[in-house]
Amino acid sequence: MNKKIVSTVLVLLITVPLLFGCKSNGRSRSGGEYNTNGDEISEYVKALADGSDFEGVTFTFIGKDDDKYSNYPVKDEETGEISSDALYYRQRDLEDIFGIVWDPVKTVDGDETGDKVINEVAAGGDSYDLAHGSILTVGQFLLNAGVIRSTDDLTRVDLDKEWWIDGLRDYYSVSGRLFFLTGPIMVNNYLDSACVLFNKDVTAMYGIDDSEMYDSVRDGTWTVDRMFEIAGAVPENTGGPDGGGTWRYFCPSGVNFLFSSGYRITEFDEDGNPYVPDKLPKEWSDLADKICPAFSDESQTVFVNIRRGERNETKYGTDKLEEYFIDGRALFDFTVTLGAINLRSYDVKFGILPMPKLDVNQKQYRSFAAVGYDSAVYLPKSLKDLDLTDTVTEAMGALGEKYIKSAYYEKLLKGQSVFDSESMDMLDVIFSSKVYDMASLFDNGSMNGFGDFLNTVEYGLVYDNSAFASTYNGMSRVANSMAKNLVKTVNKAD
Repeated sequence: MNKKIVSTVLVLLITVPLLFGCKSNGRSRSGGEYNTNGDEISEYVKALADGSDFEGVTFTFIGKDDDKYSNYPVKDEETGEISSDALYYRQRDLEDIFGIVWDPVKTVDGDETGDKVINEVAAGGDSYDLAHGSILTVGQFLLNAGVIRSTDDLTRVDLDKEWWIDGLRDYYSVSGRLFFLTGPIMVNNYLDSACVLFNKDVTAMYGIDDSEMYDSVRDGTWTVDRMFEIAGAVPENTGGPDGGGTWRYFCPSGVNFLFSSGYRITEFDEDGNPYVPDKLPKEWSDLADKICPAFSDESQTVFVNIRRGERNETKYGTDKLEEYFIDGRALFDFTVTLGAINLRSYDVKFGILPMPKLDVNQKQYRSFAAVGYDSAVYLPKSLKDLDLTDTVTEAMGALGEKYIKSAYYEKLLKGQSVFDSESMDMLDVIFSSKVYDMASLFDNGSMNGFGDFLNTVEYGLVYDNSAFASTYNGMSRVANSMAKNLVKTVNKAD
């Protein structure tokens, strides 16, 4: 398969720590479930099985087996490990309720997943019922290869249910057809959400009221201006990376701020085909003018300059630049929820907030799903039993809501930091406000996985707003050319 391999995921999004712990905040829990509708979900799945005849039928689920963030249990039994047990419970229920034989095909990486599915379809085989993997490194290759079918063929999958991302069809359709399904069916759904951390030692040092920030989220006034106002309590740092002092901001992501401000990158024409604006939208330019002065100011912000591709050796290891936040040298840290699981062992006290809104007139908070971690499931064109895949896929999504959601709330909330009962409410906001975008599918895979076009957006918003329009206008032509090629490939494959 002729593919361009996307390198590493943007360091601004995935290498920064997230660590906190919470109490249950009085929520009803049953059997390790934070959601209160577990029994209803079980009854829903049993209703799906009524009238089906899948007893003894093998269901083959193919995709990468990641050591840390797998969509497979470690063993086909309870182990005491929270996430593995959640996946085991889902598998157990699928086998018990439907009578199927669960058959995982575990691959080393996304390349192997793509190769196996493409080769199987080309050979006319029907070994795989459902495939999964990163949208960036698996989904786009399967789509371009013409080997997956539209999820519109599924009649039992109900996109209005809470276990599918709200508005998913608006994010990942081509010619009006949806090819990717994501939500709690994938473990990654709880790893990729953009968020903001604040260091509690820093807030205490400068007299910042932690509860006031949480309250501002609840009353809808957690905005970019409010964040800047709060950060103003921290003096500008002229000591530099090797000196003393504290920064206001650590590793801001312009793309995350673009989405959290209510904007989107990919639009769709009247035929349902994706494209990006030819010219830099004025709203984006205005946003750059708003945030760039603070984020490009090295006395206010410490960040990784990924344009130069520098690697930095620190006491936490290569590229572990989050030490600035861990050591209490930055107030706000812009990251994704993955960090909570990766770096729970560090002794740092902090809270979590959603990305801020642009202003109080914006109706809701928005959390962008990091391009390197947003994953989905896909329907191989040669799958042997559409009714089976249809039913089991809906059941997997529902049981993911019941078990996997609970597991990752548990993992995220059981840190070694000070317990913060308000962070659970913030997680609810973050996970319920996720947004995706197709721009990564028609972008050259370079520069840490963001690609040339998205990097142009990133740099213009955070590093250099003066040249934003000229650089954007050139890269948008390339992106739109790739978008058109994607549409042609998909339509030709029908």
